[in-house]
Amino acid sequence: MRNRPLLRVFAILLGVLLSFSSVVARTDFSNAKLIEESELCLECHTEMGKSLEKSVHRMVTDPESKAPLALGCISCHPGWEAHLEEPSPETIVSGHELSAVEQAELCAGCHQTSHQAAIVTTDPHFRQDFGCSSCHKVHDNDIRYLVKDDSDNYCTTCHNGVALKFNRPSSHPLESGNIRCSDCHYPGEIEDPRMTAGLDWVCQDCHYEVAGPYIHEHPVVYSHLVEGSGCSECHDPHGAPNDRLLKQAGDGTCRQCHIVPAGHRTAHAGLAARNNCIDCHSQIHGSNHNPLLLDPDLGMKMPVDCYECHDFKR
Repeated sequence: MRNRPLLRVFAILLGVLLSFSSVVARTDFSNAKLIEESELCLECHTEMGKSLEKSVHRMVTDPESKAPLALGCISCHPGWEAHLEEPSPETIVSGHELSAVEQAELCAGCHQTSHQAAIVTTDPHFRQDFGCSSCHKVHDNDIRYLVKDDSDNYCTTCHNGVALKFNRPSSHPLESGNIRCSDCHYPGEIEDPRMTAGLDWVCQDCHYEVAGPYIHEHPVVYSHLVEGSGCSECHDPHGAPNDRLLKQAGDGTCRQCHIVPAGHRTAHAGLAARNNCIDCHSQIHGSNHNPLLLDPDLGMKMPVDCYECHDFKR
């Protein structure tokens, strides 16, 4: 069972490699030919060569280079032969002008990783015809992975509904730059169709103080991990009108799942009628001492010591 995700990755990679076989099997250029032909391009497009100098896509300039993947203009621009014969905009193609499938095929000539494999299989962006150039920019770009901006927040260009949530009273600090979209979301992530790569564990990377494990777990925290729920049952990870990113105010969060027993409001002449759930059940993520997730100092906080009469340890 533990090896199943790994087998899925290999299966997907195999399918992608087979689908791209026509590209991968193309005749490779020698470094000398690539440099020679690309230098012809640079006679007119000098500025384009300079735009790659600080990029991982910088062109090879040494004909004797032993680089396993030599790069040049003709590596990425289909139609270059016709363009050398007839140098007009109609005879050359830039990557961003291609369809998502064509971009994937072009980039797969060099890039064949689990990210590329997932993008063209399980990732929802590809099904909406978002190609490599939707997130990456080759020229005039020295950012790691050639993403469009270093903050990765170009995601909000399309996900504007999510972007608005970061303006709510309680929100993750995206606007201040303390986090980025890619800190939680991984485009091309094979395992999670919602692109959160195990929603709960992403949260716990930062919020380790409530991550547990606990002797007594709050079931909502751990019972839905396989389904990608957990933390988001109570919290909206982008932003909420309530403190602590809570979806509901006050007891509303608890009442999504729990019915308040009548005795909680009527016992002891209504002593606890004005209490919120969290006033007593403060260990909402989990507890190491009480199965009811009660505050370990409850006896000192209440007007009377509940533990004198009640045994809450069972």
